[in-house]
Amino acid sequence: MRIYSLFLWFFLFLSVGNALAQIPKNKEGKTKLKLIAADKLERDPDRFKGNQILTGNVQFDHKGTILTADSAVFYQKENFFVAWSRVRVVEQEKTISADYMEYDGNTTIAKAKGNARFTDPQNTITANEMDYNRTTEIAYARGDVVMINPNQRVETSAIEYNRKTSIAFSNTLTKVTGNDGSVIESSHIVYNTNTKASDFGSDVYITNKDYLIFSKNMSNNQTTGITTFRDQSKITNRKNPTQYIITRNGTFNKTSGEAFLYDRSQVFSEGKMLIGDTIFYNEKSGFGWAKGDILMDDPQEKRFIKGDYAEVYKALDSAFVTKNAYAVKAFEKDSFYVHADTLVAVRRKDSTSLVRAYHQARFYKSNINGKADSLVYNQQNGLLELLKDPIVWSGENQITGDVIYGYTNPKTEKIDSLHVVGAAFAIAKVDSLKDNEFNQVKGRKILAYYLDNQLDYVSVEGNAMGLSYMDEEDPKTKIKDRIGINHSTCGMIEADLVGRELHIVACRIQSNGKLYPEKEFPEELRYLQGFNWRGGERMLHWRDIFLSKPTTTK
Repeated sequence: MRIYSLFLWFFLFLSVGNALAQIPKNKEGKTKLKLIAADKLERDPDRFKGNQILTGNVQFDHKGTILTADSAVFYQKENFFVAWSRVRVVEQEKTISADYMEYDGNTTIAKAKGNARFTDPQNTITANEMDYNRTTEIAYARGDVVMINPNQRVETSAIEYNRKTSIAFSNTLTKVTGNDGSVIESSHIVYNTNTKASDFGSDVYITNKDYLIFSKNMSNNQTTGITTFRDQSKITNRKNPTQYIITRNGTFNKTSGEAFLYDRSQVFSEGKMLIGDTIFYNEKSGFGWAKGDILMDDPQEKRFIKGDYAEVYKALDSAFVTKNAYAVKAFEKDSFYVHADTLVAVRRKDSTSLVRAYHQARFYKSNINGKADSLVYNQQNGLLELLKDPIVWSGENQITGDVIYGYTNPKTEKIDSLHVVGAAFAIAKVDSLKDNEFNQVKGRKILAYYLDNQLDYVSVEGNAMGLSYMDEEDPKTKIKDRIGINHSTCGMIEADLVGRELHIVACRIQSNGKLYPEKEFPEELRYLQGFNWRGGERMLHWRDIFLSKPTTTK
């Protein structure tokens, strides 16, 4: 039995060896082309150097690949043939056809010209000329190149396609048309036919029914719909060109409308701009957020908002900003600053634009500043609402109450008046060097009127009380002499305010007032009930809105 098995193995070895020996090879060990069939074979010493001329159903075999043509010249010694008219190379799943072809059996390179066509299960490539290396499986097509696969059509003047890596490369102007009608144009493209991903190394333009996209360097995946940007890029909404994105680093999903943007990217919508270190925005839902040194600019409203985190809602035409949040409203000669834990910008359906500030709200303008737990600023009518423990400083004057309303003329951008409701109290320090002298008025309601942005006149109603230091100034020396201290109670008080000075000009309805010589003034009357001077909290610069207690006080 052992002897029989050894004999069988020896027989098989000889059979395989003989089979291999029968495959024709040239001196370099290259497999020779084998002529299988031709209707006619002839030789002419004066033509084609005397090599075989084949016509009619010409067929060659080279390592299992079948090559056919109507006519050919076979350079048998060189292991090479030239064929024309209906030339085809068929190898498993690949086919190459052309009007004319040269094939080298030593290099396995086929050079096709005239209606050159390459087909495999993934792609069809047509061109004027094409070189294909059967060993490396790389095709290089030139002239009116069209590459078609189930997802798109590629048009260019030259392209290289590697079947092993499924990578197609073109360094000439290329147009890619997707099945969805989208068009991509670039002069540098690397396309993976398996993953449907494209890399563009130069200026690229993408057009589809929804967007226009430009980028200096980006990649695009048709399967996922995701585009990745690596250099200066712009995405524009075709239906509304005022909505666009500028970025140098980010991704955009055309299917979902979602964009993730980095490196201080910018989102524009209806004239508004959003900038941040990191931004998410869904163009279809209109929702987005931003993180890191964000800026929301609204040139139409002459307003911008800054902070470290923001969210925007297109449908509600609103946005909120938090973490070091502040807003700036620009006027012709001044600016209005607002800071709070959270800022909300809202545009109502009637086009009214509001800024709401919540929790530890502070505001600053050169001639008025203050704070409250929350505030609302209406940019259309200039109304400022201060709610919960509000306080306002105007020049040397302090005003407090349960609620304070400030009115600004939207056209002149000047302060018209303040309306204080509930526990209304106005204080002005008489002398910066004296800590116990204050002009004071209080009541249930105060109306304070401005002239040229300066507090000018005060009207107090409801259990009104007033305390004023009466001084007389020498017109020559400008030295002031104290006349006395006036203490008044009445239903309504009217007073003029000039800097630190408060002059009660009228005390109406059950008035009861008395002017005391300074030395006879009762100490218990020096401060009206509810007095609370908070001058140390007054803001002298817009940056003070970020401080709970300004470092510089007066």
